[in-house]
Amino acid sequence: MAEKSLSPGKRVAIGLVVCAAGLGVVALGVHQLGPKANRFAAWEFAALPVGMAFAFGGAFLALPRGFVRTRALIAALMVTALALTADWIAFGPGDSGLRRGFSLNNVRGPLQTSQMLGRVLFGVGAVLADLLAFWAWVRFFRAPGGRAATRARSSS
Repeated sequence: MAEKSLSPGKRVAIGLVVCAAGLGVVALGVHQLGPKANRFAAWEFAALPVGMAFAFGGAFLALPRGFVRTRALIAALMVTALALTADWIAFGPGDSGLRRGFSLNNVRGPLQTSQMLGRVLFGVGAVLADLLAFWAWVRFFRAPGGRAATRARSSS
């Protein structure tokens, strides 16, 4: 069965809704951070890059496919926002919501994870997300119309 792609109108509509939802999350996070004394240690701080990732994802979906350079920029920003979220959880101040851990029931009894184990696991994911963001930025700078592509054409 062949998959049908969305019509341009539906793509724009869905993209704008997702973008608006992401901007709403960012606005709510900023509103919640207002009265906090240590804004970088507050868990609401993680909502900012998550909301931005949704907003960039919606913008990516809404843009026509012919805007290659702009879509590459938005994709790089979206992946970077997700990487920043993982970075904040793994390396940021405070307990980052990993204080309680989680338990796994096995034959010998429950196994409790520590905050350090949670940070190590998020750290591995954060490093992988950072590498993915780096790759997205490399792709952006090498996209058609970019400086690297222009230099390559002018030298040949």
